[in-house]
Amino acid sequence: MIVDDDALIRQFMDDVLHEFNYHTLHASRGEEAFEILKKEAVDLIILDLLLPGKHGFYICDNIRQTNQWKDIPILIITAVYTRPKYSYQSKEVGADAFLTKPFKAKALVNEVQRLIQLKIEKVKECTR
Repeated sequence: MIVDDDALIRQFMDDVLHEFNYHTLHASRGEEAFEILKKEAVDLIILDLLLPGKHGFYICDNIRQTNQWKDIPILIITAVYTRPKYSYQSKEVGADAFLTKPFKAKALVNEVQRLIQLKIEKVKECTR
């Protein structure tokens, strides 16, 4: 799921990820993201920090505190919060990765593939 209030950025990520056969869901606000999570199985969340309404850190923290969603990998993306302290803070609220905008398509795909692979490995460990 892509959570970003910028439609052009959502479309860019959607186009890039579709080339690698990923299906994406979109939300422009945190509240929409929570509604999608209640209805759909999501394998990964790409979450912007600066959103209307709730801040991305708040959203990430709430996802981590919800049992049914706590293991979904979260990739934080941001154009505003680019200093290293925000990368650290994103990990404190439970994010698995951090990318600053603008980013190259390859960087996005590499992070998505890495996080999905980590999730697959966790599932395999749990089923042993």
